[in-house]
Amino acid sequence: MANLYVTITEEITLPNSPTQKTNVFTTIPNINHVDARVMNCPSGSQTSIFNLSAHPGAGTFTTSSLQYARITNDSYVPVKLIVSSPTVDVQFLVSTGSSFYLSTSKITGSADNSFSLEDIQNVFIEPSGSDAKIEYFIATT
Repeated sequence: MANLYVTITEEITLPNSPTQKTNVFTTIPNINHVDARVMNCPSGSQTSIFNLSAHPGAGTFTTSSLQYARITNDSYVPVKLIVSSPTVDVQFLVSTGSSFYLSTSKITGSADNSFSLEDIQNVFIEPSGSDAKIEYFIATT
């Protein structure tokens, strides 16, 4: 087992202002496995990035073991990131060069204000306009 160390640095210098810098450090213990991949995602369709399930397999990670996931848009077009559970899809626009992070396998969402946490089942990418390249990094226990 190993520790995963995650650092997020934000730094900006605005005109006539001092530099503002923030570092956020997180240690995620007991990591047994990491998976990293760069994928090309064709435009006009949804591409499955990874799945979560009680039973691991190709491209599928055990739901309860997910500790950290980062999806980075390395392309020149924004992409729609779709996170789905058995009853809800939640969609996010990930800009060029931006990343999206998951620290749990749970999501919630509702049109009728009846929120409940559910396990994520699938994560998809849908490029806007032209093909996209994404990178993911997943750490599990």
